[in-house]
Amino acid sequence: EDHWKKVYEKVGQFDKEFCGGWNSEIDALLTFAGLFSAVVTAFTVESYKLLQPDAQDMTNRILMNVSAQL
Repeated sequence: EDHWKKVYEKVGQFDKEFCGGWNSEIDALLTFAGLFSAVVTAFTVESYKLLQPDAQDMTNRILMNVSAQL
């Protein structure tokens, strides 16, 4: 039974070190993803204000309405 306890402690130590590396890597990735999302959202909000209907499309619709009325 003493041997199993030593194995358990060694494996537990290895798991803590191994998962600790993953934990810090995940934290960095989540931080990057959050910052990236914030930047993309800011650009999207600002560029959305600049969207306007296509003038050529509006002209075509008006002409279609006029021709339908004739």
